[in-house]
Amino acid sequence: MDGEAELGAYDLLMIHQLLAYYGHVVDDRDWARFGELFTPDATLDYTRAGADTVFHGVEEIRAFFRDANHPSAHHVLNIVVTQSGGEVRVRSKFFVPYTRETHVPKRWFGGDYDDVVVRTDTGWRFRFRACTGRWQFTTDEEPIPPHRRTW
Repeated sequence: MDGEAELGAYDLLMIHQLLAYYGHVVDDRDWARFGELFTPDATLDYTRAGADTVFHGVEEIRAFFRDANHPSAHHVLNIVVTQSGGEVRVRSKFFVPYTRETHVPKRWFGGDYDDVVVRTDTGWRFRFRACTGRWQFTTDEEPIPPHRRTW
């Protein structure tokens, strides 16, 4: 890996744990735990999944999540960890159901996460996280706003 120290099995496991933990923290709306997910100076770019802007710092990220229209649950899979140029990058797929009574239309939504993670004294954290919506499945019975059509 270009002279870099190779990631060990424990590091890979803990990076996978970080992605899984993210889903649990967000699903539980446990905003106080965001410091266990993100570095204090983290960047969150969800503009390709509907956010109006890029968020900087854990406090801006926390505020965005407090106000977001959350799916019923978060699922992540196909996790690939690479290391290059001193950065640890993670690429994964996500799928989330929007199935609560308040979700109109009811749908499944999925896409990609692209992350840069760092090892800190207290564990692995996101330094950068981007979310790109790639697809959704919606029944024909639901009204589908133009910005929510399958793409």
